[in-house]
Amino acid sequence: MQNRVVPASAFARRARLAIASLGMSALERGGRGLVITGLVLAGFGCGGETDKHDAMTDNFDRSALLAHLATNVLLPIQEDVAAKAALVPAAIEAHCTALGSGTGDTTLGTARLAWQNAVDAWERADALKVGPAVMDALPATLRDRIYAWPAQAPCDTDRDVVTHFNAPASYDLTTKLGRQRSLTTIEYLLFPQTDMHSCVTEPPGWTALAANLPLARCRLALTLAEDVATAANELVTAWRADGGNYVGELAGAGTSASSIASAHAGVNLVSNSFFYVDRDVKDMKLAESAGLVMTTVCGVVGEPCVREVELRYADRATFAIRINLSALRQAVSGTTPTADGPGFDDFLIAVGQPDLAANMLADLDAAIAKASALPDSFLGALTSNYTAVVDTHAAIKQFTNDLKSQFLTVLALDIPDDVASDND
Repeated sequence: MQNRVVPASAFARRARLAIASLGMSALERGGRGLVITGLVLAGFGCGGETDKHDAMTDNFDRSALLAHLATNVLLPIQEDVAAKAALVPAAIEAHCTALGSGTGDTTLGTARLAWQNAVDAWERADALKVGPAVMDALPATLRDRIYAWPAQAPCDTDRDVVTHFNAPASYDLTTKLGRQRSLTTIEYLLFPQTDMHSCVTEPPGWTALAANLPLARCRLALTLAEDVATAANELVTAWRADGGNYVGELAGAGTSASSIASAHAGVNLVSNSFFYVDRDVKDMKLAESAGLVMTTVCGVVGEPCVREVELRYADRATFAIRINLSALRQAVSGTTPTADGPGFDDFLIAVGQPDLAANMLADLDAAIAKASALPDSFLGALTSNYTAVVDTHAAIKQFTNDLKSQFLTVLALDIPDDVASDND
C-alpha cells in the first residue's frame, strides 16, 4: 500500500563512492554483501548489529516478505540484467565490423540500442542493490564491472583506446579500475562528443589513430562489453538457486539454510537498498546536477552542473531516474507487473501504521509522476525546464523524509551507516 535541503554531506558521500570504485569495501556504500558465484559465502549485517524486532509484538511474516521480494522482484531484475548485457557484445562487434568496411553509420544505432537496454535493466538493479553485486572484490565489485557510475575516467579511457588498439593482446582488463570499464565507459565510447581526447596532455599515439579512431573506440567498447556480460552472468548465477543461491540465502534468513541471522536482519538488508533513492537519485542525480548543492566538480550553486549528470553522453538521466523510482515502488509495495505479494507497506500496516503506509506510497507515486513529467532530455530540462528538475527533487525528498525517520522507527530497522551521518 501506499508519505523532505540539500545534502550537507554530498562531498563525503561522493568520496565514499570514489573509494568504492577503487575496489575498497562495499560497506562504504551501505551494501552488505556476500554470496558470489563459486567464490564466497560470508555473513551479513545491517546498519547496526542489534536485532531490534525482538521487542516488537507484531505478527507480520517477515519470511514471506523476503521470499516474495527475493523470488519475484530481486531475482527477475538480475536475470533481466544478464539477458540484456549478453546482447551488447554482438551488437558492438557488428558495428566494429561495419566500421572496418566503411559502413559504420548503419550499425551504430543498433549498438547504442543494445547498450541502452542493458543500462535500463541495470538501473532497476542499482536501485535495489542487495547481496552479490556489492561484495568486496578487487579491482572492482561486480556492480562496478557492470556500471561504475559516478566513477568515470574519460582521459584514462582515451589512453586505453590507443593502447588497446595498438596492442590488444597485452591489454589486461583485470588490472583496470571500475572507472575504466563497465557500461559507463562504453557510453563514453559509443556516444563520442568529439574526435578530441579528454586529457590535459595528448595520449601518446592519439593523433596517429587518425581515421581509425572510431574503430579503436569500438574495439575497446567490445572488450568492455564482453566483461560486462561476464560480470552480469556471474551476478545472476550468484542469485540463482542452482548457483550461489542468494535468493535462498535471503528468503531463508534466520534459518539454518542461511547465514543471515534473522528474518528481520534480512528485511533490514532490503530496506538498506531503499536509500539509493536518497543518496544517489535525490542528492547526486538531481541536486548535484541541478546545482542545488555545491560540488567540487563545478564549485557553484544555483546553476546546472552538467559534468555531474548521469549518462550525460547519451542524455538518458531522465530515463534512469524514472526506472530507479519504479523499481523502488515494486519493493515497497510488493507489486510487479506479474506478481503481487507482501511489501513494506503491508509491514507498516501490520505494526499499526496504515496512514504512514498510505502516505509513503502516495508520496512515492507523486515523485514518479514528477519524474514522468520531466523532459526525456535531462540536459534539455536543465536549461529549458529547470523547475521540473527542482520539483522532482522536492517530490523525492518528501518521500525520503519519512523513509529516514518514521519508516525506520516504527519497523525497528537500522539506517545504513553512510546515511546515519547525513544531516539531510
